[in-house]
Amino acid sequence: MRTRASVTLLALALVATGCSIANPTSSEVSLQYGNGPFDSRNFVECENDLDFSDVNDDHYYYPAGQRDFTFGEGDGIDSAPLTSTTQDSQEIKVTGTVKFTLNTDCTEFTDPSGKKWPGGKLQMFHELIAYKYDAAPSDGGEQMKPGWTSLLRNYVGAALDRATDNEALKYPWQKLYTDAAAKAQWEKDVLAQLPAVLKTLTLGVDLITINSVLLQKPGIQPQLVQGLTDKQAAELRSQAADVDKQAAANFPGGIAGYQSYQQQQAVNEAIKSGKVQVLPVPQGSPIIVQPK
Repeated sequence: MRTRASVTLLALALVATGCSIANPTSSEVSLQYGNGPFDSRNFVECENDLDFSDVNDDHYYYPAGQRDFTFGEGDGIDSAPLTSTTQDSQEIKVTGTVKFTLNTDCTEFTDPSGKKWPGGKLQMFHELIAYKYDAAPSDGGEQMKPGWTSLLRNYVGAALDRATDNEALKYPWQKLYTDAAAKAQWEKDVLAQLPAVLKTLTLGVDLITINSVLLQKPGIQPQLVQGLTDKQAAELRSQAADVDKQAAANFPGGIAGYQSYQQQQAVNEAIKSGKVQVLPVPQGSPIIVQPK
């Protein structure tokens, strides 16, 4: 407690004398920009630890480590379900999760256009993309701003939509809906294609790394569900008919004997269930089965 109190007092003293504090957590990286009355609006440095700077400087905090982009239905979802068209022109609903990592490399580099970024790929991401969405908080340990979700939809979501569309066209809808191997291959192919599609949105630079893609069983239109149910019912009826034919062929007396046996079984079941009433009659008289 004494150490924390000392740090707090030191921080207050520094603020009072004209300093701002960068305080990224272990899961964050901070970008510092000069913003004083006599400073140009330029990048200063990346910060991973507690740092004191000019009181007017700005700090932007970005996540270090794996994050999720979820798409589906319900609360807390980053995006609504995606839609794709299959090989046989049927629309399917796509839901799932993409795990990704923001590239927080601050090593100076030159992008494909020839522009130098002293703060590395994280600076490029901030200035070309995230700053326009007002996505990053200005203090450490805070939640990302609402603009972060919009950014993810327009980059990760848009790239994912393209990749799932491209790969869904390789399969008929029933393969993706009922064939586990086909669905797994579709998911694998989307993962393979997604990074390249995403880079087309970020000037050819890997500003976001895709770690994994999990696609749920696709949603299909109600008429297709009903059609699949009817088909399965018809297949079951056909299988039952085949069993009856085989049993009749092997029954003593052939088909006629099998039919007589089935009729007798039906009468016995009706008597057991009380659906018909059997009256005793003298020997030699015809038997009359009287329905209730």
